[in-house]
Amino acid sequence: MRFTRIVTEKPLDTIDLADGRRMVVRPTTSDDGERIRALYHGLTEDDRHRRFFGAFKPRSAWCRAWASIGDRGGFGVIALVEDPGSGPEPGDEVVAGEAGYAMRPDGDGDLAVTVAADWRGWLGPYLLDLLVEHAAAAGVANLQAEVMLQNSPMLSLLRRRDPIALEHDDGIVRLSISTTGTTASWPPEDHRPRVLVEIAGRRWSGERLASAAGLSTAMCAGPDGRVGHPCPVLEGGTCPLADDADAILVLLDPDDERSRELAASHRRRVPDRPVFVRTSAGRDPQGCVGIAEDSGEAVAQLLGLIGQSS
Repeated sequence: MRFTRIVTEKPLDTIDLADGRRMVVRPTTSDDGERIRALYHGLTEDDRHRRFFGAFKPRSAWCRAWASIGDRGGFGVIALVEDPGSGPEPGDEVVAGEAGYAMRPDGDGDLAVTVAADWRGWLGPYLLDLLVEHAAAAGVANLQAEVMLQNSPMLSLLRRRDPIALEHDDGIVRLSISTTGTTASWPPEDHRPRVLVEIAGRRWSGERLASAAGLSTAMCAGPDGRVGHPCPVLEGGTCPLADDADAILVLLDPDDERSRELAASHRRRVPDRPVFVRTSAGRDPQGCVGIAEDSGEAVAQLLGLIGQSS
């Protein structure tokens, strides 16, 4: 759908396209509700399912509310492709994509990115960069996103930033990325005891049990699962997840040298904090605590050492 061009906000950026047109990227306002609605209605059913976890077609009121998210502490951007047309009057514009984040009760931002089919490839990462830059300037340390496990484009987009997984539920994962560094930090307003889990695939079988027991978990893929940056702990740097955790589980291959060094590094940094490790037969955990393979027993071990009031 084409719209008459109406400038309502100062552009954040203008991009000259190869075909002679120009893309204008600017913050959204409530006036963009119908533009965003047209973008959503132009998606395929599969696209809408990945965006909204169902066949939901947002109505105008919902779109206006999302477009005005900046009025409620969040931030939204829209990418419009201008058609110069002919004559002195402005031409039309087409919505290429939009992105935004809303503030969450835990102090992080909750992000979403939507790009029209013709503009996929570079525009999604570009819009995410704008959200990250704005969130960092606004003091929002992390951006989270609920993503369907079948939504490979969004998963790929976030994996470039080495996300952590906060929870899984029925084919959906909640991922978190940092806006200021290489590793996300704990949500600032979640005050439950914190357990960092280093595990391949960012998924731990004890996650739901731990949550039911009043623990907050963050699952990191470990050194070999990082894409954008190396593990800061193994590079002699700091990791905000590790530094502020009440306990750390290293559930990586116990026979891998880097896994053992990671556990030892966690142990050295905070000697009185429990670091749990998987152990192979005959191997000394070297000051760490051997963790049970059964997730129920593992959670019981955690509670026995850190309780629920750390």
